[in-house]
Amino acid sequence: MFRMGTTATHRSIGAIAMACIAWSMGGTAAAQETIRFGAALSLSGRLATEGKLVREGYDFFVKHINDRGGIPVGGKTYKVSIVYYDDESNTNTSVKLYEKLISEDGVKFLLGPYGSSATIAVSTVVEQHKLPMVVAHGAATTIYNRGYKYTFGVLNSVDHYTRNIVKLSSEQTPPLKRVALINENQLFPQLGIDGAAQQAKEFGLEVVFKEKYASGTKDLSSELEKMKATRPDLVIAGGYTDDMILLARQIKQVGLKPRLVGFLLGPTLPGFIRALGSDAENMLEPVQWTPGMPWKDSLFGWTAREYADLFQKQYGHAPDYHPPQSTAALEVYYHAFQKAGSLDPQKVRDAVAATDIMTAYGPIRFNANGQNVAKSMSVVQIQNGKPVVVYPLDAAEAKLRLAP
Repeated sequence: MFRMGTTATHRSIGAIAMACIAWSMGGTAAAQETIRFGAALSLSGRLATEGKLVREGYDFFVKHINDRGGIPVGGKTYKVSIVYYDDESNTNTSVKLYEKLISEDGVKFLLGPYGSSATIAVSTVVEQHKLPMVVAHGAATTIYNRGYKYTFGVLNSVDHYTRNIVKLSSEQTPPLKRVALINENQLFPQLGIDGAAQQAKEFGLEVVFKEKYASGTKDLSSELEKMKATRPDLVIAGGYTDDMILLARQIKQVGLKPRLVGFLLGPTLPGFIRALGSDAENMLEPVQWTPGMPWKDSLFGWTAREYADLFQKQYGHAPDYHPPQSTAALEVYYHAFQKAGSLDPQKVRDAVAATDIMTAYGPIRFNANGQNVAKSMSVVQIQNGKPVVVYPLDAAEAKLRLAP
């Protein structure tokens, strides 16, 4: 069944239930002193690797804001906690759990789930209840183009992901000309790869291969053999971590030798380099964030590098972009509470819509659709076992490497 927890400690279900009752009564000191957020994350199942990183970023904010005393709102300071459920990487389960968070637990301020499929479904729930949800990990453009008023995303949407990979390929001497595209048949990978196809046309590359594969596929060698016959200069793949490790390994096994290989996600996630070793070298990923970004957080005062160092110290591993993305979502709420001077959900929603802040993750400002239009993405390449920024050139930490 679903697993449930809160930040800082794994409180018992009984204790959480008592807290829920106290909040719903609206008159106890404990309820008045704590702002509760709610999220159902993929803490088990096929997206568990990403889901755990998402939670770490949320918990990172909770620890550090509570260490500072909490969030001041309208003359009173509130501690922060998060009610978590495990959606088991299942969209239908995620929808049921957000209904539970709202209708049974009385949570008024929602944080997004992991992944576009879950987010697009859950956004309908929060819209019906007219409660704000700040999304940290739902990149599909379809989340934001339906006229909804209560969903806001701090990340760049998926149509931006591969643009710089395609662009830098077109800028090589001589330019790369032939691109092969492959993706898992899921919403986020499909939108990302469809975007890559459009960008290929924009930058003068020919799409010589474009196919999707079913979720749960354990062998991609037949698709890669067909791709090999098209002799691509550039391969771009869309899917989640385990599939991307499989695909990277089998690209080598079938003897496919493009000059560049890029992924919607994968190379910067924990375990990718460890699983592939030297076969991970030179692989590309568009990233929402790296520690080398020139951002300084207006709330905590951290630079992006200082965020990474603190995170490393707390969790024992370096953060990829997932944790700071989560932390940034909660910082949106922090500033909205300040601006609203109230915990009224509608007033907080209106303040979220007017967000214009700088975080260690980057600048955040929403358009009328709730998309963050203040930041862009970089491209990293695995070099000597580590991801380094290679594009855009004015932020590059190393020169792009192409296979011969």
